[in-house]
Amino acid sequence: DTVMAGLAAGEVSLLAWDILWAGCDAFATVGDDVARDLMRTLALGCDGDAPVVAGESAVAGLAAAIDARQGGALGLDGDSRLLVIGSEGATDPLLYSDIVGRSADQVRGAS
Repeated sequence: DTVMAGLAAGEVSLLAWDILWAGCDAFATVGDDVARDLMRTLALGCDGDAPVVAGESAVAGLAAAIDARQGGALGLDGDSRLLVIGSEGATDPLLYSDIVGRSADQVRGAS
């Protein structure tokens, strides 16, 4: 079980795994607590950036990149450039509000 429902496949597709395995240098896991914390951080905005409404599954890639950068894994440093695609907003509005403490509309500043 995970709050990241979009990533809770339960079983690996062997066909997809063969393709992914051949083209990747590393894989990562992201815990629910890390995902929740990052959702809250994005909802606050920081350093002048606007708040971002990102759902539980959307933050996994960014969370893994932050962890790799902080831990020195993969040789990521201040000059590294990453493309992170977060393809989910508040798809479960109740869960989003429960985690972030505000609705997606409130985060976006909508009335």
